[in-house]
Amino acid sequence: MCTMASTPARSAVSGASPGHADAASLASLSPPDRLVALASSNEGLLEAEAAQRLVELGPNDPVAATRRHPTFAFFAQFTHTLALLLWFAAGLSFAAGLPTLGGAILAVIIVNGLFAFLQEHRAEQVVASLMKRVAVQARAVRGGGERQIPAAALVPGDLVRLAAGDVVPADCVLLTTGNLTLDLSMLTGESVPVERTSDVVADRTSATRTHDLACIAPAGSAVITGTADAVVYATGPRSTLGEISALVQGVHRGSSALEREVADLSRLTAIVAVLAGTATLSLLAFATDTTILTALTFATGVIVALVPEGLLPTLSVALAAGAKRMAVRGAAVRRLSAVEIVGSVTTICTDKTGTLTENALSIRGFVGPDGASEPTHDALLAAALCNDAHQNGEHVEGDPIDALLLQWVLANDEDHAVLRERYPRVEAVPFDAHRRYMTATCRCNGTLQTFAKGAPEALVDLIDGESIPRPIAEAIEAATGQGERVLLLAGGPPGQPLSAIGLVRFHDPPRPEVPAAIAACKRAGVRIVMLTGDHPATARSVATSVGLAVDDASVLHGEAIDAMGDDALLEAIGKSGNALVARADPHQKLRIVSLLRRSGEVVVVTGDGINDAPALRAADVGVAMGRRGTEVAKQAADVVLADDNFATIVAAIEEGRSIKTNIRRFVSYVLTSNVAELAPFLVYVFLPVPLPLAVIQVLAIDLGTDLLPALALGLEPPSHESMGRPPEPPGRPLLTRNLALTTFLFFGMIEAVLGLCAWIGRYWVEGWRPFGSLAPYQAVDREAATLAFLGIVAGQIGCLFAQRDGSLHKRLSLNGNRWIVWGLLFEIGLALVLVYVPGLNRIFSMTAVSPLWLLVLPFGAGLFLALDVIRRRLCGRRGTDDV
Repeated sequence: MCTMASTPARSAVSGASPGHADAASLASLSPPDRLVALASSNEGLLEAEAAQRLVELGPNDPVAATRRHPTFAFFAQFTHTLALLLWFAAGLSFAAGLPTLGGAILAVIIVNGLFAFLQEHRAEQVVASLMKRVAVQARAVRGGGERQIPAAALVPGDLVRLAAGDVVPADCVLLTTGNLTLDLSMLTGESVPVERTSDVVADRTSATRTHDLACIAPAGSAVITGTADAVVYATGPRSTLGEISALVQGVHRGSSALEREVADLSRLTAIVAVLAGTATLSLLAFATDTTILTALTFATGVIVALVPEGLLPTLSVALAAGAKRMAVRGAAVRRLSAVEIVGSVTTICTDKTGTLTENALSIRGFVGPDGASEPTHDALLAAALCNDAHQNGEHVEGDPIDALLLQWVLANDEDHAVLRERYPRVEAVPFDAHRRYMTATCRCNGTLQTFAKGAPEALVDLIDGESIPRPIAEAIEAATGQGERVLLLAGGPPGQPLSAIGLVRFHDPPRPEVPAAIAACKRAGVRIVMLTGDHPATARSVATSVGLAVDDASVLHGEAIDAMGDDALLEAIGKSGNALVARADPHQKLRIVSLLRRSGEVVVVTGDGINDAPALRAADVGVAMGRRGTEVAKQAADVVLADDNFATIVAAIEEGRSIKTNIRRFVSYVLTSNVAELAPFLVYVFLPVPLPLAVIQVLAIDLGTDLLPALALGLEPPSHESMGRPPEPPGRPLLTRNLALTTFLFFGMIEAVLGLCAWIGRYWVEGWRPFGSLAPYQAVDREAATLAFLGIVAGQIGCLFAQRDGSLHKRLSLNGNRWIVWGLLFEIGLALVLVYVPGLNRIFSMTAVSPLWLLVLPFGAGLFLALDVIRRRLCGRRGTDDV
């Protein structure tokens, strides 16, 4: 161990305090001076000093959580536009002396608010989950003694000890190391462990990031091999995880397109409802002899008729059901609006390992100097002895490459433990990311023998004659062309040129279903941008093998991104076709995603590591890997893939496109009823007739007979044609012009006419004729209102089938969507209950009618469908998704 100062001293790093030490400056100091710079010693901090620093600098948490209290989220569900409008309508009801109606509207507000809160609310856990990647406990030296302390209690200046299997608990600068390698993949995306030493870093120009410095162990990295003593230099918000956490918290995605469209529709509905209600109140109060209380009653009725009370709960249920269907296909949804957004995606930014590939590195084969494919004893000896992995029971632990080599030795009937005992190691030079090879000198039968393994181009200078045998050279060229990793084995006497023993080929195969999924994206007009921390050659090879790019595709390097302006970067990525980006860090991924979104793209981002969290948060939809993903990535994402499979994303897009179409269906269905509900009030205002439909009956339609059929439309199965057309333009409204015209001027008018015809039909049977007064027939007013209700229900039944796609036979079929059956039965059953159950019918201003009048239901529904068939033939439209 290096000699270290024995007494604490104040920081010597450019006037920095222990809580603000600069990593680059620390890297240029010797290990003893690093302790001095951090006001620490080789005996660690005293407890009193550590406690004082903890008070000054705060706990080792990346960022203090600043989540909104659930109470605010709860009350927000009762203060949005439609809720405020219903509060106003409830107030009018009580003012008009209609407590039953006012209570019913309040019940609607409460049910809607509770349901929305339970469906939409999820606690913000991104920041808290960052510490799940950091060690819960740390081995710290304080006052000369080693002890276990919570990682959150660490402060700059704490001396910590690391060993294989540990997770680095805070940003540390190394003091001593013994064959130390770290896995930085959760920060960098690179899967190859890197060597770390305590040596002074004299030249810092090649290290573009703090964790590139060879003497730095960043928080969240995992110790693969070796041991180390290190001193903490940054904790909490000042650490590497703190910087990434700040990026995550600084990302404000904003509301989704669907959320904005529903908000716009709600505002428009509110404006129209208030204006119509005000006009009704004014007309009745000042142009007729109606009392102010009666005028308030009808103004309330107009407002309630125009407010789609069932829209928001139906939307939430439909999205939740869509989320359930996506979960069955392997995509668990954490944010309901993501269900619809993923169907509008124009660009997928995907990582490589485990998403496009299986993340299952395996040894594909061996090539000897003579071209033989059977490994020789010398090759197995080199693989076993030049290796730092070890067997723990049935498992092999250590560097993934070393572990695979040991398993390969075992598979070839060689016991590596016996080999290591027979040929003990004398000296070893561990693998280095810059040197890219490892050597081990062992005693073999009384003589010393050196074995080496590493990248062929790195070992070529050590090989006899500085040339690799031709069979091995040809194998290297063939393997790298197929995206494989290769490892050259060599051996010979110490101090002399080595001889090539053989080449081991490693392969992480592409997922077999990925090429078809990428082809489906191409047909659907969705382009793919690969964002990976791996080497450009590896990125290109994998992209070529899965059909993402051609052999000579250009790869944008992460280092080049920082030198580009926004316009140049967008041009480099392109606006059409796929793109490849390698060696990308968190800031660069975040920048690319943000630029794509600002340019009008709807972006889905996949990721698994801490380094992916900012980009996942910034995307329209973040997709995390469920198997290998960190908790940070999962909490930052909107969708979690159970199988880490790119093909599952494509399946989710298909589901999402179906859901967007289904949302249009049930929005049209719900708004159709609002037209039919408004018409009776307009008739009453402008004609000397009794009110054809009571306000309480409007609520019975909106929150009763409307709900389950609307939900059934939201559960229509995906169309096979959905992935054969380009994505919708991001600015396309939820209620398009054609759909609005069809909804209000066709469907709505038919349903309104059916309700009014059923209403006036009751008076006709009693003897009324056109232009006559209805006053003599007051005895059947309630029956007539009941029939108006049934006429609107008949229109709802017809509209339910008219909203579906395909031929008339397909629209009438009950096999494709079992919810249509339940919706239809519920609608008819509830209507009969409200009409025929004594007491209940009086509450809803209805009365039992002759069973013959129930013929209104099939006749009205049939007429509705017949008129829709004529419309389709005249307009050439197949269904709602075409408008």
